Amino acid sequence: MIIYIHTSMQFKKYSHILFFLIFFTLIHLTKAQVGQESAAFNAAGSQIVTVSVDNTAKIWDAETGDLLHTLEGHTSSVQSAVYNAAGTQIVTASWDNTARIWDAESGELLHTLEGHTSGVYLAVYNATGSQIVTASRDNTARIWDAESGELLHTLEGHTNTVTSAVYNATGSQIVTASLDSTARIWDAESGELLHTLEGNTSGVHSAVYNATGTQIVTVYSDGTARILVAESGELLHTLEGRKYRVRSAVYNATGSQIVTVYTDGTARIWDAESGELLHTLEEHTSRVNSAIYNAIGSQIVTASFDNTARIWDVESGELLHTLEGHTDWVKSAVYNATGSQIVTASTDGTARIWDATTGELLHSCKL
Repeated sequence: MIIYIHTSMQFKKYSHILFFLIFFTLIHLTKAQVGQESAAFNAAGSQIVTVSVDNTAKIWDAETGDLLHTLEGHTSSVQSAVYNAAGTQIVTASWDNTARIWDAESGELLHTLEGHTSGVYLAVYNATGSQIVTASRDNTARIWDAESGELLHTLEGHTNTVTSAVYNATGSQIVTASLDSTARIWDAESGELLHTLEGNTSGVHSAVYNATGTQIVTVYSDGTARILVAESGELLHTLEGRKYRVRSAVYNATGSQIVTVYTDGTARIWDAESGELLHTLEEHTSRVNSAIYNAIGSQIVTASFDNTARIWDVESGELLHTLEGHTDWVKSAVYNATGSQIVTASTDGTARIWDATTGELLHSCKL
């Protein structure tokens, strides 16, 4: 934002406007760039882990909404927290350059994963829970042994921040995304680079596999998403559809569809095989931050800066429920494994648990 003031008289006349513009911009940047409120269920749906900007993660009872444990030890903002597949461990990633592994039952710290030289964006397990991959602003991703906390491999080659890193369904490969305009596929066992996915000159914000590991969908800072062949990097389809930027893209469980979200307040459902647009989800009144399918792919939940989350029918694109009650931006919304509940996390300092069938609010948890 640039404002030109040519004379002292003009400055006096417009100084109050300038003050409020600067104040609003600073508040907006603080909320958008610092706040990383998120929440995730364990596989059984009995627990929820949440993160916020107070440098902690918290474990909650999903049935009662009671706080079970506060995971303390990080010295800067926690960016992500997820369970392993068995629900026995949690890994957190932080701007303090570390990831940490915790016992999900007791809240005990098991290992601190040290080695990154800048903030860690995220940390995720492979399907068996034997490995963890971390993505960092130090231009690397790292693979760790989840049992011992030992560093197995450093994935080097990106020349800018690594924004995401995820395993394929079998855990045999990892795809990383970077602001250096590439995504890269790595062998998860050896750490060897298999393919570099190029073809766009803008930064890559995320890259995820479909269920079979045959496709990857990437999101770029130029506002597009692209479907690529995982084996060769061949471009199959470019998902444009809007003049506004794509925020995220994810597959359904079978890999037959992709949902993308946009800064104009819409989400779009695409056929992953043909690249055809199936539905545009238009009800939000501000930017949509995330969208995700339930396990059977019959519903999508979207999270928005209009302070709501919304549940949609995938087959028809119809809005089923608006989850109202948050008083600030909703940063994330996810289903439990059965699709019976949704947890939302907001910059209003709460996470809320909802019935996915009725849209009824079940519990509110103070982050």
